[in-house]
Amino acid sequence: PAILSYRNSECNNEVMQSRQLQDDDASSGGERLLNVLAEQMKLPLLQIARSAELARMGANPADKLDNIELAADGALKLLDGYLLSIKLARAQRELELEPISVAAVLADTAHNLGKLAKQYGCRLELHLAGRYEPVMAHRAGLEAALSSLGYVFIEAQAAAQEDEEHPIIKLAAHRSRAGIVAGMFAEVEGLTAEMYRRGKALYKEQAAHPLNPLTNGSGAGVFVAESLLSSMSAKLRIAHHQKLTGLAATFIPSQQLQLVGA
Repeated sequence: PAILSYRNSECNNEVMQSRQLQDDDASSGGERLLNVLAEQMKLPLLQIARSAELARMGANPADKLDNIELAADGALKLLDGYLLSIKLARAQRELELEPISVAAVLADTAHNLGKLAKQYGCRLELHLAGRYEPVMAHRAGLEAALSSLGYVFIEAQAAAQEDEEHPIIKLAAHRSRAGIVAGMFAEVEGLTAEMYRRGKALYKEQAAHPLNPLTNGSGAGVFVAESLLSSMSAKLRIAHHQKLTGLAATFIPSQQLQLVGA
């Protein structure tokens, strides 16, 4: 009995140490995410301040108000995505996934990003290579993840407009052996798997701009999306769609609905 009690005590200690390590990792990850988010917030706040200053000087006040509205809306949605990522991360063990339509989420995301894309001179296209059954995911989390990626891609494409007028960003889905792949794709120079691995390593080291050359900002949208998707057991990765490169995740089709339809 004494030996059994000792072994039980050892086991309990190991479990507690493991949980403590997980909590420490989560805390460290949350701090890194908050740091890149704070860095990213500087840009819309600067845009709002400059637009307000120009509007006061009488320089096309209506246009400046539109700029302020879009900058504030983008910042608020990124903050909402961050807060949702924290909520889902805390509830990950008990998080209930549900069958959702990838096509519907992509369409809603494209609609929500439309004004911002227009302001930056980009064109959004929805592309679905076929019809897809529902996948297991968290709807609000997936939409927030795609929206967060959208802000990064729109900024990146806007910066590349010297080479192309009205660059295209595709919100797309296609089928793979592992499931349904959904994400954001564009002609982004330098966006490779190696660049993304290096960017994530720099992010862990709390670099200010870990995702050059994808974006000159902190890339907070990418890391918010990564956090949201990881709560659904989905991994954000470099992917390809119709000769375009992007960031996407793979989702498992709903087995429950497949059985019902069988």
